[in-house]
Amino acid sequence: MKKIFSIAIMLSLANATTISTLFEKLDNIPESKIDALTIKEIKATKKTVTYSNFPSLNIFASAEHFNDYISLKPLPPTESQKLILQKKSLPFSQNVIKIGFSLSMPIFIKEIYDNKKKISFLLKATKYQTLINKLNRQALLVTNLSKLNYLFSLKQALKTKENSIKTTKDAIEVGVKNGRIPEFQLLRLNDALNEIKAQINDLDTQIAKTKSDIYTLTLTKINKPIKFQSFNVNSGEFILIKPLKEKLIASKYDINAQKDKFLPKIMFKINANRAFAKAYNTGDLIAINSASAGIYINMELNRKNGAEIEKSKILYQKDYLQIKKTLKDLKAKIQYINDSLKSVKKEMLLIKESIAIKEELLKSAKKAYLLGVMSVDDYLKYEDDLYMQKAKLANLIAVKNSLLAQKAVIYGKNLKKVFK
Repeated sequence: MKKIFSIAIMLSLANATTISTLFEKLDNIPESKIDALTIKEIKATKKTVTYSNFPSLNIFASAEHFNDYISLKPLPPTESQKLILQKKSLPFSQNVIKIGFSLSMPIFIKEIYDNKKKISFLLKATKYQTLINKLNRQALLVTNLSKLNYLFSLKQALKTKENSIKTTKDAIEVGVKNGRIPEFQLLRLNDALNEIKAQINDLDTQIAKTKSDIYTLTLTKINKPIKFQSFNVNSGEFILIKPLKEKLIASKYDINAQKDKFLPKIMFKINANRAFAKAYNTGDLIAINSASAGIYINMELNRKNGAEIEKSKILYQKDYLQIKKTLKDLKAKIQYINDSLKSVKKEMLLIKESIAIKEELLKSAKKAYLLGVMSVDDYLKYEDDLYMQKAKLANLIAVKNSLLAQKAVIYGKNLKKVFK
């Protein structure tokens, strides 16, 4: 029996929901899978560009009718005269069936190489952006869990306050019945208890909303606070700049690719076919093979290409300025986060000391009220003061976690190591 009980405890602990298990579940939501597919999509695009350098084979078949007789192959006059004298079929017909193939392969198309490099850097940028998206989801989870813990802490503080007032109420009820204590004081305590119930109902609504937000992120139902510790985040390189830098290099290669359109394109081609037709002079079925191979140079001179180059240069300048702007904003944000964390930590220490003092003050106030040397409203102020300090502490913990999560995202730190 003890063994079964021990196994049950171990299973319950293994299935317990922690912040670590919730981090893991973030990888299974549709948003994470979409990011993974985006990377695969760009990889497929890169393959498409790479395969542009490979030979291309096209197999064809056709059936054509012409309004006049055409030659199935070039025929010199001497050979034509010879066939006529020998009464052989001439390769002319109005109805021609062909089967054949064409093979083409780029020898030099510089645009392909620059586009391949451009996509390589876009792929790097997408991988960085995917990581940033993952970190943002982790940070959002930390924020929601911190909010949930904050709301549960408020609810617990209200419950403690409610129980404290109830014990005071129980202590004076006999005096009210005996007429030694005015009924007003009992009514005032009941009113305070009703206010607490209303506040708890409001908190339950907020808790339900926060649980829903967490479920949207993790597909996991949470029914209690998720306790976790937070650790300091060391400074480093701004990860939010990295995808922008890769995109900037890609923009440079895009300019080159647009300029490449003015360069000649050199192709190697082979064409071969077998034509079937009825000779116009004999009506006999003839079949003729023909083939060609050659190197072709093509150069496109189009004013539109010049406009595309100008457009690419503008996009490059925008990407460059976006890096400058993002860097400026991140430096300001990090300064704000660091200053805020210092203030929050100092305030938390002060409030913890204040809570200890107010708990002692409340004990004294409760005794003074029961002895009749303090009014009911003055006593309730001590109850409110203690509750407010506990609420402030819970809020500061949530704010601290949120600031640390933001800092971790900016520096690209794994939040699994920051929050445990």
